[in-house]
Amino acid sequence: MNALNVKQKVYEAVLRAQEEAAELARQAMTEADQAAQEEVNTMDIYESYRSQYLQKSEMFARQFQKASEQLEIIRRIDPNRKCDVVEFGAAVITSKQKMFIAIGMGKIEIDGETWYVISPQVPIFAAMKGKREGDEFSFNNVKHKIIQIL
Repeated sequence: MNALNVKQKVYEAVLRAQEEAAELARQAMTEADQAAQEEVNTMDIYESYRSQYLQKSEMFARQFQKASEQLEIIRRIDPNRKCDVVEFGAAVITSKQKMFIAIGMGKIEIDGETWYVISPQVPIFAAMKGKREGDEFSFNNVKHKIIQIL
């Protein structure tokens, strides 16, 4: 499989996971809203329950907003563009791990391989930003060599 196909697979997995997170938050927000509205139609004794549902709805609305914002960040990436340096949108294979520079999502599995989806705001990105294939960098006193940038 060529390098851009690997990057495309990683990109699609990240996009799909973030779309699912946004949809789950949207559904949870909708369900909490509906539950709160149902409590409106009952006696005042249930006002505290309604308040709890509204708080949950607001929490899920914030989660949905954040997931939607992160989805827009991911969509800015062109998975068909090969990066020459470590930058936003690059898939980076080092001697220690495989990373995709997008959003802070953490570890994902793709075809039995572990990838770390990281944000450009994390310290390891700062240590390798702008590096090229073959370059080395040190992070937490561990040396990494950049094997491939996709």
